[in-house]
Amino acid sequence: SLHACRSTLEDPPSDPPLVGIPLHRSRRTLELIRQERAFSINLVKNAERAYEIFGKPGERKLERWGHVSRCRLAPCLALGDAARVVECVYKGEVEVGDHVVVLCHAVAGYGCGEYAVWDPCNASRRRPAE
Repeated sequence: SLHACRSTLEDPPSDPPLVGIPLHRSRRTLELIRQERAFSINLVKNAERAYEIFGKPGERKLERWGHVSRCRLAPCLALGDAARVVECVYKGEVEVGDHVVVLCHAVAGYGCGEYAVWDPCNASRRRPAE
């Protein structure tokens, strides 16, 4: 686990940082991001639970997680118990093979506490292919 503290961007630059998130083109998450135009990236302590809910196709993921709250700046939702939250506003996308890299402006970042680091290389050795 990693541990550090961070508050909302105190002196945000005139142009917020650009972040790229790769998503498989068949994922419903991609469809929702295109529709809503804002989303949050959440770092949580329980990587295994996060993988079970968010790491595979499925419905009602936020509802299944449980604790959800409104983002501070962007019109989106965040996991209420996330150690870190980055609020993102959709900027565009780039197609790369069977994936789409969603580009967004990180308009706020905050949180404090430990969060898990998930290594997909090690995880694939423990899980059967899906």
